Amino acid sequence: MEDLNLQNQSFTNNLILIADNVQSEISKLKINRLADSLLNKHLDFYIQEIDKIKDLAVYNPRFKWQLIEQEIDSCFKSDNSVTGINIVFDWKETSIPNRPLIKLKL
Repeated sequence: MEDLNLQNQSFTNNLILIADNVQSEISKLKINRLADSLLNKHLDFYIQEIDKIKDLAVYNPRFKWQLIEQEIDSCFKSDNSVTGINIVFDWKETSIPNRPLIKLKL
């Protein structure tokens, strides 16, 4: 799992480096063509779009399954006779919870 995390971090770092290089080249083009205001507006737009790409590269929208996995591993380390785990997901506070039961055997 750590190898995949390291690969992902390396990929993200490379993506941001490439985006920074493209932005640098766009900035140089802006300086060379200062008199062309329409071109500069377009280039500013593209610089902002590249910033969005960099933000998306570092944003991790995935649920933190790793944290649950670490907690499960910790439970098994402290007591290896454990035969299962109960996990409760509540996304709304109610006085009487309405939860379906999902049983999985892994």
